[in-house]
Amino acid sequence: MKIEMSSLDQKKVHALLIGAISPLPVTLISTIGEDGIHNAAPFSLAFPISYKPPLICVSIGLRGGKMKDTGRNIDYTKDFVVNIMGEDSIKQAMRTAGNYPSDVDEIKKVGLTATAAERVKSPLVAEAQVSMECKLYQRHEIGEGNDLRLIVYGEVLLVHLKEGLWVSGKIKPSALKAVGYLGHDKYCRTVEVMSLKRS
Repeated sequence: MKIEMSSLDQKKVHALLIGAISPLPVTLISTIGEDGIHNAAPFSLAFPISYKPPLICVSIGLRGGKMKDTGRNIDYTKDFVVNIMGEDSIKQAMRTAGNYPSDVDEIKKVGLTATAAERVKSPLVAEAQVSMECKLYQRHEIGEGNDLRLIVYGEVLLVHLKEGLWVSGKIKPSALKAVGYLGHDKYCRTVEVMSLKRS
């Protein structure tokens, strides 16, 4: 079977890419607005792309033809926090995707806890397994109209980890209990890990 990408609408392109390149990490991006209101939203298109400097790339789309609060807040503060949520708090994290007005603190609304970061204005999420404080390194826009996307690159300044995650200079996957996104409201747990040598 072959699929010409140009023959698919935006929804099907999204489903194909997300479903084929999976599981994708589920990240909860937290920001703060000009009005001081905390914002949080789950993103599956957030990836580490460089280790020197340590950069994370996030792709942010529109909602109802307007830039999402996350994008507007990053443009204002020039920073954001990437939170990796474990199995025990993933459901609350996903509820932040609700269509809340911009004057609603989504972190508080879903029962999570915002705490002050050390190097950025945006808040940490206390329940996260890992929180990465990022300053805006670069931004650009691709597409136009309703297909417009904001691409932001954040430089990781400081990482907060729950106890027991950083073992012998590495993240311990069984302790991280990360959740992956498979597309179509399907998720997976990192409960079974296998080791393979590259060469």
